[in-house]
Amino acid sequence: MSVAWAAYAGLLLARIAAWAAVLPVIAGRTPPLVRVGMAVAIAGFYLAGQPPPWDARWAALADRLHAVVYLLGVLREVLIGAAMGVLFGLWLMPARVAGEFLSFQIGLNVAPLPGPTGDEAAGTLTALLEVLAALVFLSLDGHHILLAVLHASWSVLPLGGTALPQAAPMVQGLKTSYELGLLLAGPVAACLVLLAVTLALLARTAPQLNIYSVGFTLQVTVVLLASAVLVPEMVQAMQAVVHGYGGQLPQMLRGD
Repeated sequence: MSVAWAAYAGLLLARIAAWAAVLPVIAGRTPPLVRVGMAVAIAGFYLAGQPPPWDARWAALADRLHAVVYLLGVLREVLIGAAMGVLFGLWLMPARVAGEFLSFQIGLNVAPLPGPTGDEAAGTLTALLEVLAALVFLSLDGHHILLAVLHASWSVLPLGGTALPQAAPMVQGLKTSYELGLLLAGPVAACLVLLAVTLALLARTAPQLNIYSVGFTLQVTVVLLASAVLVPEMVQAMQAVVHGYGGQLPQMLRGD
């Protein structure tokens, strides 16, 4: 095994490992050993087949690279892999934002549980919406997009180069995620407003009625029923999220 080959394999594995570490759906509660095994398997697939290209200057100096220079190259590959994984993770954020907003409104966030797609705690409604978003993501072949973008990154941002992924698409994606999350929760929140007005009128017309005893149950019932009715619209909105972020990935990979 030559020094150049070992340096090349280290850079390749650094990008793939960082990409797999923050990948949505599998990066949350998946055991670390599974993620490490997946990264090693994908790296082995590339090394055994047609290895991705790497920067010509690094290829010429691979046998006599300084340790500090090589560590900077590894750090660059980690940043590229993590950036791709974070941008993919934004696809699931609108569902989480909508779930947290609605859970806060009806009081279901008092006993959070570990989320299905991440290590962060999530309420019951948030977990349901995240599972729905993950299923939509997989039904649209999102896992194929993950691998396709990883494969395209080798030619756009070769190993050992100096270009870095652009930050503007990730910032814009974060902003769009919060906006779409509030749009997903908007129709259900409107139902809660109508329910609040109805309960206020009942409290005025029937003072003997204990609104607090029935308000919580009615709020939970209205949110669950409205969410069930609006599932097709939510699925369409989540599909738009996947297609919208798909257009931002080439911008990020152009390098800066």
